[in-house]
Amino acid sequence: MPYGKRNHDRVAVDLPEPTNGHAGGSQALSTGHFAGVARLELDDLLGQLIARATDVQGTQGRLRGLLHAYMHLARAVDLEELLTHILEAARTLVGAGYAALGVVEDGRLVRFLHLGMDAETVSAVGVHPEGKGLLGRLIDYPEALRLRNITEHFSSIGFPENHPQMQSFLGVPIRIGSRVFGNLYLADKSGAAEFSSDDEELATALAAAAGIAIDNAALLQESRRRQQWQTAMMTLSTAVLGDDDPAEFALPQIVAHAAAMSSAAGVCIGIPAEEPGQLLVAAGMGVYTDRIGTRFPIEGSIYADALTGRHPVVVDDPSADPRTAGRAPEGAGPTVALPMCSEAAVTGVLFVCGKPGDPTFELLDLELFAGYASHAALVLQLAHAHQDSARLRSTNDRAQIARDLHFHVIHRVSRLGMDLQGIAARTKDGTVTAAIMARIDDTDEIIRELRAAIFTLHPDDTPPPGATPAA
Repeated sequence: MPYGKRNHDRVAVDLPEPTNGHAGGSQALSTGHFAGVARLELDDLLGQLIARATDVQGTQGRLRGLLHAYMHLARAVDLEELLTHILEAARTLVGAGYAALGVVEDGRLVRFLHLGMDAETVSAVGVHPEGKGLLGRLIDYPEALRLRNITEHFSSIGFPENHPQMQSFLGVPIRIGSRVFGNLYLADKSGAAEFSSDDEELATALAAAAGIAIDNAALLQESRRRQQWQTAMMTLSTAVLGDDDPAEFALPQIVAHAAAMSSAAGVCIGIPAEEPGQLLVAAGMGVYTDRIGTRFPIEGSIYADALTGRHPVVVDDPSADPRTAGRAPEGAGPTVALPMCSEAAVTGVLFVCGKPGDPTFELLDLELFAGYASHAALVLQLAHAHQDSARLRSTNDRAQIARDLHFHVIHRVSRLGMDLQGIAARTKDGTVTAAIMARIDDTDEIIRELRAAIFTLHPDDTPPPGATPAA
């Protein structure tokens, strides 16, 4: 029996017996039922195909969104702009109500950017996260974490007062090579109870691209900052060494360029005062302006620590640190003391402070500040050398003038006086003799005045009192 016949018989056996007893009716019923079953299977298949097509379309849309995010990240050159793009892209890609990015340094949260809360809510919450609880877990264990309910995790410590309640959570680390730059936090999945594995994969892919983009932007920003500081150093050298009085002009210029490049709250230079053990604020800007001319004890200060160690000394809170308490001006935040030293000498200490509440100085900041302070010390040393050279040239010029006056002018005036004496001795007329003798007295007075001028110009070249110029 053919396979098709056997299959037809098998289906026909399962059908109910016809009521009219005719075989033809049984055949028609069997065929109609089979057609109905086929239509149901086809409808299911079409439904599945439509669902699959919808899923594929949604996946393609999310992949296009990911590609679009890649393009935005690749084009961004400013680090702050880039971090904002990352937050916006992550929130859109996975459909999160809230997005945040925490920057991590040395195992602690140093920056926290967020998106999704309005200004009033942010103001009501007030404090920024410190990297504790669930956020701290991602810092300690930088791995993807997906939760249905934030509060159910054992690391959760709850939300601050006035903070909006959040349910679902997705966190992924952002790596730059083997280093963890920070973490991407997403909360409250839109239209679902929790984030899916696809959401996690998308966020992870975005974080990988973000790490590369952040690294490139940071390198570009670092290169630009180094170039700006090098330009500032060249400008400082030109301005100081081209001035008529470079030593006096140098300190204000050093302070002005440092303030312009660092956007600091205040910059000043401290040098040893005439009184032993005292520090003099020789130049300053910003919050240090009122301290110019003020003297402070060197002992127990960050000035002493910077000079002793010859390296930058950082104080996070000047009002609490005993080395700066009572010495720091009002409005001074994190402060760094930078020794202005060269191979030849130590000229002082450059102080740079931020605003209260500012984050502490980054390693790049300290490196650039230290390089500028060393360059400023060299410029100051060259300024003093330039001034000494100018004084030496002036002294040499004065000495040459003194020698010319001594050996030429005085010599000729002396010969003139001697000639007049000879003429007076041969003259018989008393009136003429008296007139000549008066002129001889004038030449003696001229010689005395010339010798006084020579002594003022160059006392070492002055002949001994009573010495007679060589004939």
